[in-house]
Amino acid sequence: ILGPENGWQPVPLTEIITSAAVKKAYRKATLCVHPDKVQQRGATVQQKYICEKVFDLLK
Repeated sequence: ILGPENGWQPVPLTEIITSAAVKKAYRKATLCVHPDKVQQRGATVQQKYICEKVFDLLK
């Protein structure tokens, strides 16, 4: 669900060695799966459901 088409790129561990970098990556990930953002991108019902569950886990 977090692929390039959703604006997400994997974050190498070498780039998140500070707490600020971890926080930034976390925020970006939650925005990619936020239910409102997913709906705006025209996701399918299945994609919306999966993103909602992932978002709940990240909270």
